[in-house]
Amino acid sequence: MNVTGGGSVLEYGPAQEGPQPSGSDPFWQDSVVLVWWDLENQVGGMHRIGHELNVAGGPQVTLWNYVFSPEHIFKRDDRIPLREGDRSGRTFNSGDDTCIFEYTDHPVWKINDQDVHAELHVQDYHAPVDIYPKKGAMADDVAPNHMEVAGKVSGELTIKGKHYPINGLAFRDHGWGTRKWDVFVGHRWMAATLKDGTMLFAQTFHSSDDNLVRFGCVIKDNTITYCKYVDILVYLEADGLTHRGGRVVMTLSTDEVIEVECIPLQKGIVSWIHGIACVDTICRVEHNGVEGICDFEVTNNALRGTHRPKLALNGIIDNGMTQLG
Repeated sequence: MNVTGGGSVLEYGPAQEGPQPSGSDPFWQDSVVLVWWDLENQVGGMHRIGHELNVAGGPQVTLWNYVFSPEHIFKRDDRIPLREGDRSGRTFNSGDDTCIFEYTDHPVWKINDQDVHAELHVQDYHAPVDIYPKKGAMADDVAPNHMEVAGKVSGELTIKGKHYPINGLAFRDHGWGTRKWDVFVGHRWMAATLKDGTMLFAQTFHSSDDNLVRFGCVIKDNTITYCKYVDILVYLEADGLTHRGGRVVMTLSTDEVIEVECIPLQKGIVSWIHGIACVDTICRVEHNGVEGICDFEVTNNALRGTHRPKLALNGIIDNGMTQLG
């Protein structure tokens, strides 16, 4: 991959698509994520399989299995014992076969969870890259190894008996290493894929040592351009948790300025993981007249408490199938 405006880029290959050798740290984890949306059918999802091998009580899977349609939102946020065989080859299993990621010659996700059934095939727009900082709390405690990829998704979805052929946009990642959730004081994460294959990525991270990190990049036509400054504004609801989207301003190393408005396509999902409430809202974005989608992920924990929220004005907290309208 080419780099404009200075810097280098770390690229990954098929060997990094599957489960990685475990470290001994009790906070070591290995997780894969897929965010996708079909703008024509107005259906989408977010799926995360996180393997935590060294936690007290034995290896666990953290499963986030979320699917959206015009009529329903399905949420399953769960912890499941990790079985022998759930980490094999280039496969991540949810621990109960309801959500499976496999990398064949491309990423494939299979969902069979209650009234939701899907098979999703992802075609990457570029090589997987690691753009995360390699020093400070972000590198030491959150994302020492982290790949990002924009792409498109095809396949099929059935939710509550209604079938949809899928032709949409996708963003996926794979992160492994130490992950200490209690260092999250607040973060904003915008990971976008445009219809022309462009990836827009911006993040701010406020860690428990009171440092604030801002970073991001644009990838287009196999060329990456880093940001020298990122500003992310969240339109926070009165609950102090969920939001109505936001605005992202990315100043590139070339001095080009990209401004993106994130407009929610559905309610967000509130996940609860190791004492942190994490809100993921899939949004519509547009840049230079090209439409796309993003995951706009937010945490807010300035008081550093561990209360599990029960009120979400623009999000889903409870597991199960929510009927809309």
